[in-house]
Amino acid sequence: MALLGVESAVTAASLDPLGVVFGLLAGAFWALYILASAETGKQVPGLGGLSAAMIIAAVVVVPIGASGAVRVVEEPGLLLFALAAALLSSVLPYSLEIAALRRLPSDVFSVLLSLEPAIATVVGWVLLGQGAGVLSIAAVILVVLASMGVTLGQGRPRADPEPSAA
Repeated sequence: MALLGVESAVTAASLDPLGVVFGLLAGAFWALYILASAETGKQVPGLGGLSAAMIIAAVVVVPIGASGAVRVVEEPGLLLFALAAALLSSVLPYSLEIAALRRLPSDVFSVLLSLEPAIATVVGWVLLGQGAGVLSIAAVILVVLASMGVTLGQGRPRADPEPSAA
């Protein structure tokens, strides 16, 4: 959307090529995440794969955030908020994603994930009072309609092509 200039003052001249590369890399890694999660969901029963992934992520991230842990230890009331943030921002969503990936094809799941920005726009508007411009609202509607089309169209069998007369 930013590339189209929706809700931003971005012009082609002000685009940082490195930022565009990072954006494309993020999209590629998101696609790899979907495929790897789908395969993990098939191969590993229950939430074992997710548990292993969370442990690996913690080993990578904890050293970076260790300085913030001092404050949590000094103010134990913050521990409850830290646990709630961990559960609500990582454990619960990823658990639900694994469950969905076990039931949905990867292509349908990826389209449904495209709803996340639309949901964020609605939540920002309702809970935070953040405004959304006409183009943003139109984009949200188009994403929702596309997601509905792919999801609803998934259950219909494809029509067989007409046999050719020989």
